Amino acid sequence: MKFLMSKESLKSFLAALTLVAVLLFSYQKINSESSFDPFSTELNSQDGKVFLKDLKKDKITLLYFGFLACPDVCPTTLSTMSSLFKNLSKEKLDKINFIFIGLDQERDSLDEMKTYVSHFHPKIIPVIVPIEMLESFARYFGVVFSKVPLKSQMGYTIDHSTQVVVLSPDGKILTPILHTYSKPLILSQVNQLLKDYFSL
Repeated sequence: MKFLMSKESLKSFLAALTLVAVLLFSYQKINSESSFDPFSTELNSQDGKVFLKDLKKDKITLLYFGFLACPDVCPTTLSTMSSLFKNLSKEKLDKINFIFIGLDQERDSLDEMKTYVSHFHPKIIPVIVPIEMLESFARYFGVVFSKVPLKSQMGYTIDHSTQVVVLSPDGKILTPILHTYSKPLILSQVNQLLKDYFSL
């Protein structure tokens, strides 16, 4: 006896099958991202290959994700942080990393990033994450970004999270520095971190 499925049943079956496939894909993606280790990811820097696990040792590490053609948020953030660094003693400054992570690898080379950050402060370290790991690396720290087409000569821009990610010396993600924070508020937050972790 042949089993005949009605059109309605077939539609329901296909819909259920599609849902299962989507859920499975989502689970695999989430599981993959949750097991991703950004601290052991090889990064390209002006000094060669580096690892975040080495950079963060005995320091407060600040991560900022951006791109060189960013019209306002990126230069404003870098300018604010540079000004803040000038208000810190050498002893305090030596306990801070500031890593600028490039999001536009189609247009921004490491040399160009190095030239760009040189206009702000020598404390700022430009790095490039391998393109195939960039999304997972960013998401681990709560940062999202997307390429947005433009009807202009630029061709596209990058929409991205604007917070400065803050890491403790042991790699714990701390309260971020928001783009809306004033310089005095950021200075207070950074000084408190230096006091808490290094008694400075």
